[in-house]
Order: sequence, then structure tokens, then C-alpha cells
Amino acid sequence: MKQYFNYFKWIFLITVLLGVLYAGTLIYQASQKVGERTNAECLTKERVFDYGDVLTEEEESKLRELIAEREAQTGCDIVLVTLNESLKEYAREKEPDVSYDEFVRIYAEDFYDENKFGYNKPIGDGILLVDNWFREDDGRIYTWLCTVGKAEEEYGSSMVDNLLDEVYQYVEDDPYKAYESYVNEFYYDMTNTGQLTESIPSWSPFAAAAIIAIVFIAVHWSGKKGNKTTMATTYVNGGRPHLKREEDALINKVVTGRHIERNSGSGGRGSSGGGHSGGGHHGGGGHSR
Repeated sequence: MKQYFNYFKWIFLITVLLGVLYAGTLIYQASQKVGERTNAECLTKERVFDYGDVLTEEEESKLRELIAEREAQTGCDIVLVTLNESLKEYAREKEPDVSYDEFVRIYAEDFYDENKFGYNKPIGDGILLVDNWFREDDGRIYTWLCTVGKAEEEYGSSMVDNLLDEVYQYVEDDPYKAYESYVNEFYYDMTNTGQLTESIPSWSPFAAAAIIAIVFIAVHWSGKKGNKTTMATTYVNGGRPHLKREEDALINKVVTGRHIERNSGSGGRGSSGGGHSGGGHHGGGGHSR
């Protein structure tokens, strides 16, 4: 019995270790929760402004619920605006020489400021996506991601591009999925552990331990079977089985020397004008299609 315990104790130890690591991840995420929203001057509680009429009422409702959850987790206001109108006259009245790709930037920054969005204070921590479905005179459709406060500090041009790539991957075929991705990607980026804890099921430590156990038993069972095979020619030089020892060394090299490469990464679609920085206290960038 003691011999079997010596074999299987590593399985129990691995199971406990994986469980502790998983629990530690959950505890860390819980410790990162932000406080209550302190901006009492915001002019609206609405977060989904579907002026372009690209979502159903049910989809709007689901997005509002998701946004409310993610705002409490990130400590940022999260706003979505869809349009289907030219912004040329609006933008050039404010900035006469502004280019087509930044019409939507001017609108986004004004919309954020005029409504006094911000989780911590007016025009404070938050993010706003404006997706204008109107094709401007240059033949392009433009989208802008406006970042403010700690969202601006977190988001460099590459992160803006990655988030907008995720939106553009779905927006033409499934606007709801695109805007859901916008909200969730922002959450993952701002919390760091969000992606990890949501992608690892609670049963994964036990599944990993079971796989390790099967491999462990298979390897050591074959070793035990070899020990029970005795022949007169096996024992040489004081009863030390040289052939068996060399075979064990070879097995150990195969098991411990194996390395599995895993590719990770993400791509996006759509034409990018991303990484542009807005004026004043705004950051962000834009894409076009």
C-alpha cells in the first residue's frame, strides 16, 4: 500500500496545486473590483444610443445589461453610439479643415463631453464607440473609439486597433456580436485577468490532473511490468540489469524533453486609420470600411 501511495501522491499534489492556482486567480480578480460610481453629474443613465437603428430592442437591452456589469468591473463608463448620417457639415463647422476620417472623432468627443460621461467624475474614466453607417463623400464608412481618463492611459494605438479589428470582424454581418465584442474586449484589456478567469472552466484543474494521472500511470505501469520479467541473461555484474537501466534513461528523456509549441494571437479585418490621438483630454483612434 505504501508503494502505491508513493506513486499516486504526485497526482494528489498536482491536483491540489492546480486547484490552488485556479482559486488564486479568482481571488486576485475579486481583489481588483472597483468602488462605486462617483459621477453624479452625468446627464443620462443610457449607454446604448442606437440612432442608426441597427439593433433590435432585445439586443439593446442585452447590451445595457452587459455594459452595466462591465462598468462595475472596470470602473469606466462604456458607451455605444450608432449613426447613419453624414457628419461632414457638423465636423467642418467646428474644424473647417478636418479630414473625412476624423468627422466621427469630433462627434464622439463632443458626445462624451456634453453628456458628462465618466465613472469617477464628469468627463472622467470611460470609453465611447461611435459607429457611423453612413458612407461619406469619399466612399468610406467611419468608426471612432474615444478613450478618456484611465482608459486613455491604458490604450495605446495597437490596443485601439486590436479592439476595432474585433468589432469590424463581425459588424457587417452581426452588429450585436460586434458591439458585444467591443464591451467584452475592453473589459479583458482593463482587468487583465478577465480573459483568463472567464476562459478557464472550474473543472479544468481536475481534468488536467486526470490527464496527468493517466500519463503517469501508463508510464510507470509499463516500468513495473518490465521489472517482473526475469531471465537468466538479465542479471550481470552483481545483478544490475544494464539493459533495463539504459531503457529507463531513454524513456525519461522522451517524457521530460518533449516541448509542445502553442501559437497564440489574434487578427482583425477592416481598413485602419487607428491610433490617432484626439484633442485635449481624449485619446482613441478610428477605422473605416
